[in-house]
Amino acid sequence: MEQPLANMAFSGIATFAKSPLATDLASLDADVAVLGVPWDWSVGFRPGARFAPQAIRQMSMRYAHDPERGYFDVERERRLLRGVRIADCGDADVLYLDPEHTYGDVTRRVAQVLERGALPVVIGGDHSITYPVVRAFGGRGDLYILQLDAHVDFKDEVLGVKYSNSSPFRRIAEQGLAAGITTVGVRGLRTSEDDYQAALRNGNRIVLARDYHRHGPGTVLPGLPPGARYYLSLDIDGLDPSIAPGTGSPEPEGLSYTELKELVSTVADRGEVVGLDLVEVNPYFDPTGLTSLVAARTIMECLGAIDALATIIRRR
Repeated sequence: MEQPLANMAFSGIATFAKSPLATDLASLDADVAVLGVPWDWSVGFRPGARFAPQAIRQMSMRYAHDPERGYFDVERERRLLRGVRIADCGDADVLYLDPEHTYGDVTRRVAQVLERGALPVVIGGDHSITYPVVRAFGGRGDLYILQLDAHVDFKDEVLGVKYSNSSPFRRIAEQGLAAGITTVGVRGLRTSEDDYQAALRNGNRIVLARDYHRHGPGTVLPGLPPGARYYLSLDIDGLDPSIAPGTGSPEPEGLSYTELKELVSTVADRGEVVGLDLVEVNPYFDPTGLTSLVAARTIMECLGAIDALATIIRRR
């Protein structure tokens, strides 16, 4: 009889949720494909997010995923992600100081994941990586973006530099890659009035953290058409730094973890979630690993919400 494995969280090679490694995207056979983008050359304050994919993978080992069993959500009293196959597809090929090479490789890999019928889950890296990820969805139908963020990230340029972590949604909008953008969690003293007004002129719906705290998911629904295809872009600084201190640009009074779960469930219930990213975790400012742990659990919670509402299409 074969000896059963203990499979402890601290043992083995660190892949996301201890999922199989599948770097050959041409033959990918999975429902969910996790891709890291260790890139932070576009930040304007504190670098270090390039190390987030490794740190989040390490913490995700605590949530080792068995597709035959899924995991038990005690709050819902049901198993989630049972039968869902997750694969870790490694990292995109990043090249320092060369966003054209880096972003091009991200777009190419995400497009391959989509062609194989898997749901892409992308771990940044700074928020600039959302633009090349969303670019891979071009020509595949209307896409509505739900952005969790303390900032609008709608800057046009800084002295001619157009690809910073403050600009991904401006690039997405000007290239017509999103039918609508809703940003939740905006707050603080560093929001540029020009960027804020430009986002509003573009038709973006901006929900301040203050208003979400007061009124909950109902503040988001007017910007979410029912039955649409949704992409989730989750900047960890959208959460309060009491639970996610390890980020480059923390802002007090962010969303709680409960509010985050409510937000994700609201979007998943509204339509089909076709992809997501989680960005701006900075291990340099996360000495206890709390932020990376919260990030790993957030991804699992997102996948659980999507699966519970039958929006992952399994191609067997």
